Amino acid sequence: MKDSSSTAPILSDRQRKFLAFVASFAGALLLGCLFAAVILILNHAFDLFGGVIWSLAISGMLAILLRPIVTFLEEKIKLGRFSSILLLYVLVIVTAVSATWFLGGKVIYQTKEFLGTAVDWPDQLEEKAKQSLPAETWESISGQVDTFKEYWKDIFGEEQVPVLALPLDRQEIYDTLNLEQRETFRAMEPVERNAFFSIEDKEEKLVYLEQKSTEIHNRAMEAIEKQGGEIAEKSAAVIKSAWSGLLGFFAQMTYLAVIPIYLFYFLSSNRNLIDDLEKEISFLSDSVKEDVVFLIREFVSILVSFFRGQLLIGLLMGVGYAIGFSISGLKFGITLGLLFGLLNIVPYLGSIVGIVTALLVAYLQPGGIAESGQWSVLLGCGISFVVVQLIESYYLTPKIMGQQTGLHPVVVMVSIFFWGTALGGILGMIFGIPLTAFIIITWRLLCRKYFNRSFC
Repeated sequence: MKDSSSTAPILSDRQRKFLAFVASFAGALLLGCLFAAVILILNHAFDLFGGVIWSLAISGMLAILLRPIVTFLEEKIKLGRFSSILLLYVLVIVTAVSATWFLGGKVIYQTKEFLGTAVDWPDQLEEKAKQSLPAETWESISGQVDTFKEYWKDIFGEEQVPVLALPLDRQEIYDTLNLEQRETFRAMEPVERNAFFSIEDKEEKLVYLEQKSTEIHNRAMEAIEKQGGEIAEKSAAVIKSAWSGLLGFFAQMTYLAVIPIYLFYFLSSNRNLIDDLEKEISFLSDSVKEDVVFLIREFVSILVSFFRGQLLIGLLMGVGYAIGFSISGLKFGITLGLLFGLLNIVPYLGSIVGIVTALLVAYLQPGGIAESGQWSVLLGCGISFVVVQLIESYYLTPKIMGQQTGLHPVVVMVSIFFWGTALGGILGMIFGIPLTAFIIITWRLLCRKYFNRSFC
């Protein structure tokens, strides 16, 4: 007789493995949903409080960059914390004024000239494309080119002036009209224009234009009378919009003005917030508290090292680009070089935008490749890019940042675009690398302490 304790289990090994897989999949799905919900909440928070977050973010990045200077003044020169911060503000103001004095006018002039030149780029590219591409190819893309030209000119705010295209014989008649008569002609419908040109006698043409001018005037007056209420409503809407825009402008100025105040308090604080947090979460178990404090310390360390390193590297790269572009003969070289260096706060962004923009400027600038056929400017810009990138990759980044994030370049690119989309813009791209590094560190901690290492 068999013992009752030796009865067969309810579930087989295969069934238990299947249920374990289902439970693991459900847990992973739940974590994914929670992660998506957190990102959605953060996205809405960035939309609603973007100005406040930007002010805090800029102040925090500046504090990370400038805190070593305050520490140096406090420890080496024996100044107090308050005096060190005031001296730092004076140094920053003097540096900014000096840079504006020596480079500000040139940068502003180059920026205006660059924007004025960039408006005509689509037309220049269209001209070259018509000459270089086969007719069939050009016809297939001409519609998209026209759409892009309208979009490009909308970006630069260029007014679209309607062009009056007339056959040569009609253009000659149009040229004989005075300014008032031309305005009347432009306001006429196509049928009315054809009727005007069908009149043989010149005097009758002028009489016809006078009649049409009177009709157009009367129609305009009737429209004004009928739409008086709408005009009043639209006027009120315009006034309201202008008032909202004025308030928005003052709000933006407030966000900028508060940055020095935030920065002062960030620099003047000597409190160790992590130690304070460790006391506040004393209700947690020692193991969990240790993990939380470790993760926060790691995240702060990543933020400090990343932003301090990226800001310094971006500044040095901008100076290198500006010098290289100017020597190469690239128009707007100082402005573009400093801009590309600033964009390198987001890894790879300055390099990608810089290569495309430098290529376009070198090709389309006055006396550039499109006009002269000389490739020396583009060659000089290419050498500048290569030299600056080599210095950044083999000296600046190892010397300033080391291997603080340890992320693969593909992971860096994916994280930049993911967080830029998730958090709605450039701020997400800037914080993308620290956030991704923090998530990876968290995952490794969980694997080491709570999961099976072979599973990780």
